Amino acid sequence: MNGMRAAVPGQRVFTPVVDQHASWIAVNPIQGCPKRCEYCFLHERSQAGVAPFQVATPAEAEEMLLASPFYGPERAVALFTWTDVMAVASSRAYLTEFLGRLTTAGLPNPVVLITKCRIPGNVIDAITAARESGLRVIVYLSYSGLDAAVEAGIRHEQLVANFPAMSEAGIPVVHYWRPALPSSATVETMTRVLDLAARYAACTMAAGLKVEAGALGRLSRHWPALAVTAGVTKAECVYPAAFWEFIHRAGDLRPGYPVFHTNSCALAYVLGEADRFGVHGSDVCTARNSCPGLQRDRCAAALSTATPVTAERIGAALASRGLAGPGWDFDSGTRTLAVRAVIPNAVASALTQDLGVRVVSGGQGGDAYWSSGTSGAQPLVIGEAR
Repeated sequence: MNGMRAAVPGQRVFTPVVDQHASWIAVNPIQGCPKRCEYCFLHERSQAGVAPFQVATPAEAEEMLLASPFYGPERAVALFTWTDVMAVASSRAYLTEFLGRLTTAGLPNPVVLITKCRIPGNVIDAITAARESGLRVIVYLSYSGLDAAVEAGIRHEQLVANFPAMSEAGIPVVHYWRPALPSSATVETMTRVLDLAARYAACTMAAGLKVEAGALGRLSRHWPALAVTAGVTKAECVYPAAFWEFIHRAGDLRPGYPVFHTNSCALAYVLGEADRFGVHGSDVCTARNSCPGLQRDRCAAALSTATPVTAERIGAALASRGLAGPGWDFDSGTRTLAVRAVIPNAVASALTQDLGVRVVSGGQGGDAYWSSGTSGAQPLVIGEAR
């Protein structure tokens, strides 16, 4: 499956098995999710509330990953971003086999699993075995304190129980605090979520709500202000003001617990690596991320010895991604490459890692996903803090 299938009302739309997302390579050999979380982008693709469908065998998926032009041995790989792989037994069995294949292959990449469903003991054992054999598996637990009216089909007591279970097994956890909605942006709920994460997770990655145009009507039922606020579908993320204020005070509320607003930084921290996405020293780094001093030192040290970003390197990187023609400007102070062309998010994200700098463009064109900060989208905050 090499490309996004054209959308027909009511017909399932499938994504490429291997694609590049903002901070990781996505591998999706199973697509479609039985859960019906209201905010999920799968609704617009008729892939929510459906039986998961296998589009590639584990062997085929492994082959496609290694052959992808986006692949690099140091780049993070997120598995099953178009389903919740823990939702049904057949998907969990596939995961166990796939982890075994990647382990046997000696895959050097960090491997990310994202879920809000229960992780049963046999899967914990499979993850543990893979990690003990050298596969760098990280689990993202997506937990925002939302209720069943928004996250239909999610058993929240099981999601909460994943945190101590992962901790006991020694599996590193990133708390994925997304999305943010007014119903969960109360001090009581946010404090409960932060307390749980700070006790068991390595760090929190916090994001707001992505709003596609086709989802606006559905999401407005849960957040009426979306329907009357300009720019929500063009924002990188939309945040209730109460959540925005709380999450930016998290460093004071839980001293020493890292809270990131850039996923690449959360990954770098958990892996003990330096920033490779051009975030270090930017406004989001200095003003928003609650990042430990040792991690900032690690990023600064790596930057001081990084290969210089020359015109020759930029030209070669652009050409390798099929962008030999457009003009560009590079600001060495902010380490930002501005390409005067429309660039799909996947290509811009790959370029970011090719060069280790921020990449901005003249737009993302007909990209299948939502507005990206790469093409200039900004966060949007609605309402007043409580």
